[in-house]
Amino acid sequence: MSSVSLYELADEFKIALEELTDLDDEYILDTLESIQGEFKLKSINVAKFIRNLEHTAEGIKEIERKQTDRRKNLEQKILRLKEYLKSNLENVGLDKIENDELVITIQKNPHKVSIIDEHLIPKEYFEIQEQVSINKTKIKEDLKNGKDIPGCEMIQEKRLNIK
Repeated sequence: MSSVSLYELADEFKIALEELTDLDDEYILDTLESIQGEFKLKSINVAKFIRNLEHTAEGIKEIERKQTDRRKNLEQKILRLKEYLKSNLENVGLDKIENDELVITIQKNPHKVSIIDEHLIPKEYFEIQEQVSINKTKIKEDLKNGKDIPGCEMIQEKRLNIK
């Protein structure tokens, strides 16, 4: 495998196309096939490397998902155990237990508002919030149908697909 990079091969291929126009057809084909073969091999190797990175990224995502699930399970267990401990302390009438390592206390939280029936609340306590968003689906439809919409254009990008 040569140490020439893919972009160098692409440049070499373009230069060869430009320079070979005045030479013998057989020589041109041999030169282009040689460069093209090396370019294709490099491209395949880069694509294999991309695929390998994609598989690694997927594996990491799976590990992250499992760790997130594990963390959520632990957090739920912590909440259940805290509620269990609080409930039992309240049942025996204790607000505080302490030793050399820990201090366990039951404290009052700050006051919070609990909405029982939203329909009974006076209008003065409501806020009106408007959210404006652009409907890209409608714009796309209208542009496809030939409508000219200022500030918009239909574009089609390309992507690399490795199967």
